[in-house]
Amino acid sequence: MPRDTEAEGAAGGASRRRNAVFISDFVHLSRPFEQLGKALLDSDSGWRQTAERSAARQRFTLTVGEARRSGSSVIVPMLWEPAALERLLPTLDADIELFSLGDGHCRLSLSGRYRVPLAQFGVAIDRLAMHRLAEAAVRHFLAEISETLGSE
Repeated sequence: MPRDTEAEGAAGGASRRRNAVFISDFVHLSRPFEQLGKALLDSDSGWRQTAERSAARQRFTLTVGEARRSGSSVIVPMLWEPAALERLLPTLDADIELFSLGDGHCRLSLSGRYRVPLAQFGVAIDRLAMHRLAEAAVRHFLAEISETLGSE
């Protein structure tokens, strides 16, 4: 997944970090980890189509990285980029993680950072209202994914 690299230069990377906002949320699922983890690891699973439809409805393109299992969790990197108006909309670089809580329960979380456009003006707007909208969008996205995973 694309991340800040040294090739971008120290000044450009520092500017992007100043405009980066951390975001995370989670939902609990009452399904066995092995069942849900298998679906999350499957690149043909319905949750990916659900994720792509969700991104498209919001006029974003979604790039899903390679899912990997690490102990009692499955991690899937993803990148949401604006399909248009790139200078006015944020880019989200995040991971979806499914974590076993034992006894047939799991936590599905999304954590990452989004780059706020419009430099310091954009950061001020984000603090006033946009972050709450971003949190609501992440919560809705997780609900859609958990519903799809739960039906597989």
